[in-house]
Amino acid sequence: MIFNNSKFAISSINLATCARQFLSRALLDRSVRQAFFAWALSRFVIFAVMILVAHLTVEETAFGGTVQTARISLHRTSIARSLRSVVRAGDSWWHAGIAEEGYEKRFFTAGEQHNWAFFPLYPLLLRAAARITGGYLLTGMLLSSLLFFFALVLLHKTAIAFGGDAGTADRAIFYTAFFPVSYFFSLPMTESLFLLLSVGSFYAAKRNRWWMAGSIGALASATRAPGIILLPALFVLYLQQYRWRWRWNFLSLFIIPSGLLAFMFYLHAITLNAFAFMDVQAAWGRQGGLFLAPLYNYLRDPLEVSSVWDFKALNFIAAATSFACSFWLMRRREWSLAVYALLLVVLPLSSLSLQSLSRYTMVNFPVLLILGFAGRSTVIDQALRTAFITLLALLTALYTAHFSFAMV
Repeated sequence: MIFNNSKFAISSINLATCARQFLSRALLDRSVRQAFFAWALSRFVIFAVMILVAHLTVEETAFGGTVQTARISLHRTSIARSLRSVVRAGDSWWHAGIAEEGYEKRFFTAGEQHNWAFFPLYPLLLRAAARITGGYLLTGMLLSSLLFFFALVLLHKTAIAFGGDAGTADRAIFYTAFFPVSYFFSLPMTESLFLLLSVGSFYAAKRNRWWMAGSIGALASATRAPGIILLPALFVLYLQQYRWRWRWNFLSLFIIPSGLLAFMFYLHAITLNAFAFMDVQAAWGRQGGLFLAPLYNYLRDPLEVSSVWDFKALNFIAAATSFACSFWLMRRREWSLAVYALLLVVLPLSSLSLQSLSRYTMVNFPVLLILGFAGRSTVIDQALRTAFITLLALLTALYTAHFSFAMV
């Protein structure tokens, strides 16, 4: 017994030593330190705004005219309950529902909204985490926030791997963390996971770990439909790095579609329609067409800033910024990043809607890398930081108050 206790004590000491060494190495890593700063500060702003607005009570009173009186009290209800009420809406509700109850097993019916539109990897992770915590909504917020932290670390390293200096990488992850709709990175939704996997796939490919890049890309295509865009983008990167010389590791790129194909096989089994994830989009008002049409339609009436579920002005600016950054990447001969950035904005615009373009742009990491590069100018850097932080606080408040155009 004494011997066993001694072995247990030695093992505990070894684990503690390893943990200290790992922590010390992590703290010396600039990517980790900068990511933690941007992540912690931005999440503090977001959750502080959410909690305060969720506990806001507004009443009308007659005092020299109609006046709105407001009161914020944290005694009214628990913070956990108020946060659940905040996220129990929009796409968060769909993902939590899939994690808890699974996909609808019925024949495909056109014209109705069904959860087949949402891909399975994130709900599977949420279900596994919820088995430990016992809840879904708050667990989803925690899971997404943690995935976002690791995504920022990888984004910082990827910026440097593609030739950026430390300052460019620092600014890129700061702009990502404080992007105007960055609160989606802390909701039970796919944004954080998709950013982590797409950046991770590029980072692995840049380091010539092609089988890892293909495997991570497969997970990305099981997270969101645009994950399939990694295939042509990494194909271009392969040609750049190997100068058109083919090797056996080229085959690893064909692993990427396997995540999407697996989901399609599953959908066929439960709905008899492998393309149910696409066909059901019509129930959300999305249809196929020329990707320039939504931009043209907005320019015909630019004074209509928002409409129901669409913050048109912000989404237009996000789309225009994505195009501008894509062309900038082409001028810098970063062809793989340019292909990825361009396709990632063309695909959602091809649904003939500007809706959610801001969300799609904030996971379009090549765009954030170019913004980080442009931020070398003090004027541009200060302008971006001021605009992003202001809009983030405002839109987080509007999301918390369940304004529709801030929820997509």
